[in-house]
Amino acid sequence: MPSRMITVFNYLLVFNVFGGAFTLFRYPFEFNLGYLFIIFFLVAYLRFYRSLCINLSFIFILIILTISSLFNVYLGNNTIFLLAKQISGILITGIAYYILVKINNYEIDNLFKIYLQIAFIVAAIGIFQQFSFLVGFKAGYDFKWIPMLVKWECGHAGGALSKLLRINSIFMEPAHFAISMAPAFFASFLAIIKKSNLFLKARWANFVIIISYILTFSIIAYAAILISLLLFPRPKKKRYLLILAVTIPVLSFAVYNLIPDIRMRINGTIAFFSHPSVSHATHMSVYAVVSNAFIAFNSFINNFLFGMGLGSHPVSYDKFFNLGVSRGFLYPTLPVGQTIEVCKGDSGSLFLRLVSETGIFGIIIVFFFIFRFRLKMDNNHKLQIISNGIFILFILYLLRQAHYFYNGLFFFVWVYYFAYKIHNKTGPGILVAKKS
Repeated sequence: MPSRMITVFNYLLVFNVFGGAFTLFRYPFEFNLGYLFIIFFLVAYLRFYRSLCINLSFIFILIILTISSLFNVYLGNNTIFLLAKQISGILITGIAYYILVKINNYEIDNLFKIYLQIAFIVAAIGIFQQFSFLVGFKAGYDFKWIPMLVKWECGHAGGALSKLLRINSIFMEPAHFAISMAPAFFASFLAIIKKSNLFLKARWANFVIIISYILTFSIIAYAAILISLLLFPRPKKKRYLLILAVTIPVLSFAVYNLIPDIRMRINGTIAFFSHPSVSHATHMSVYAVVSNAFIAFNSFINNFLFGMGLGSHPVSYDKFFNLGVSRGFLYPTLPVGQTIEVCKGDSGSLFLRLVSETGIFGIIIVFFFIFRFRLKMDNNHKLQIISNGIFILFILYLLRQAHYFYNGLFFFVWVYYFAYKIHNKTGPGILVAKKS
């Protein structure tokens, strides 16, 4: 494949990390703009090569999950349509991003640099969004006028910060911004602290990313900041721990008191665990976790080894809904007679979805992958920064994002995997594609 074409596809496929909100159509299934880029890439790749290449372990795991899921379809715990969507999405995006790394000769630092360049532009749009809100320029902060952003939303920070916007740039919501931008924040944070420019040449570009990240006013973003502080390489450990012991409580207190949305989430969580009933889950996000955790748990105990199958969570939701109402974990109806179904499609958390759909097998595989291939952060090496930035993203995914291939997840999966392989000088373990 010509080098110029590779460069174009590098930017298009990495843009998918940020472009999940751009939707071409939603029925009979949701089809994002990024899927079109992936299809074009695979067609172009096959034009120049006779065969695809893929990691055999990935295929083996997917085959096991497919077989167990098909058995659940036979039992009525899943549907072939829901299963087909997940299998095809995982397989196609998994192959595409694996090939992307391969045709770049495994130069993942270059791919990560492209990710950071686009992250900077997305962050700058977020800063412009905040400025537009302050001066009352609606078209500059409310992007609903863009045809493909059909699910895009924006909101105010509230409370003492009510004059500020919770920026989400081109993402569907601030939490999605926080998750996909987490590796960029981590790299920028280290660049500022270490006074280095390993990835972005302009030092001020790192400040743009950091400021935009803070201005999401998202509890997910602040969780990422906390994890970044804990992963930071610390030559003087005792002194650093003392600084953390002072700064973390102070910052947490400030966030709790200044941002009403976060305060309500925390209060709702405390109220629920004090009195385990959905009536005490006063914030909708708390209700989403509580209700879907109940569904996931019941799916798990029905088939703890492999779960109910890939894509089955909506079926499980319907199956265990009445039980959840009777146990006080789900609301029965709204005044208008409609049920409250929050995150019914995917549970809103990758961990809960794994529990529900893949059982112990999926949980072990994912956690093994995350912790087995993470590089320890003991210096300022590029690969260690990349690895730990993506590690933070994986943790956030487990907490908040539940889609198996949304926002270019497999880009991070393979970059993470090869960062470990390259750092430890072990082979990539691929089937080599033959040129035509």
